[in-house]
Amino acid sequence: MSDLLLNGIRLSLDTPEALPLSAVLRGTPKYDAPRTFFTVSLKNESGKKRVLPFDELRRSTVRVYRNPATGAEIVDNRTPPPKRDGSVDEIAPGATKTFQVVFEYPKSIAVMKERVAVLQFCVKWDATWLRANTYTPGSYDWNESFEICRQIRILDE
Repeated sequence: MSDLLLNGIRLSLDTPEALPLSAVLRGTPKYDAPRTFFTVSLKNESGKKRVLPFDELRRSTVRVYRNPATGAEIVDNRTPPPKRDGSVDEIAPGATKTFQVVFEYPKSIAVMKERVAVLQFCVKWDATWLRANTYTPGSYDWNESFEICRQIRILDE
């Protein structure tokens, strides 16, 4: 698991260390969609209630795929539109909110070497992406930019 502490919120990305190629290739008989769902957690470690635009944040994060050996990168910013209702969520001290992201095998940058492709998978949010005009001023107190990453090995069995 990869994690980062920002302004009292611990962000974590939970992924497997390795996945079989057959499980991540869409359209193949062994494709296993649930294995490609990874979890992002936000835990309030601040000691006080935090309020954040959770719905927009979870809907608008982008996924970044990198090949550490070649430096190649793909940014997948296909995201469903957020609700434009200015909703915010509270996270009590010690509480956690989670959302899922989908890993899509990036064939164009994945290079197999001895039947293993090593990729870095990241979930990214930029605070400037928030549609602030849909929120009441002062309605949230946490909107931090972040990028949390995890290295994943894809195994060609």
